[in-house]
Amino acid sequence: MKFSASIEYAIHGLIYMAKAPLNSTALITDIAGAISVPEPYLRKIFQQLVKRGIVTSQRGSRGGFHLARDPGQITLKEIVEAIDGSLPIYTCLKIQRNCSMSSACPVQSVFEKARLKMAEVLEGTSIKDLLEEITGNPDETSWLRVTA
Repeated sequence: MKFSASIEYAIHGLIYMAKAPLNSTALITDIAGAISVPEPYLRKIFQQLVKRGIVTSQRGSRGGFHLARDPGQITLKEIVEAIDGSLPIYTCLKIQRNCSMSSACPVQSVFEKARLKMAEVLEGTSIKDLLEEITGNPDETSWLRVTA
């Protein structure tokens, strides 16, 4: 099981946006600079977030990105699914190994339980939750200085 780097970049970008004043516009250049991600790469990530209704975009001289909803309503599970399509899953190697174990394999069962627990934790964690945790630690807020 592995999450892509794009997920972390999306989460950090959304935390950065959540720190800004309500209804402010965030430029991709500012977000990318704040979280140290190449701008073209982050732009592609944010296009995926727009498609899933997590952020909205506006073109033109006043263009940029806005959170589509309150940060407390944007869950990590939703972000993972927007970027990677689904949560990482365990893939049994039964066929490759010519395994004779039945379909009631305890290994598969444990990994499925872990996936469900992970989904529960991600669904129960919002961007607002992470922002509050980060802003509660002064040593961790230097990258959250919003230029809006």
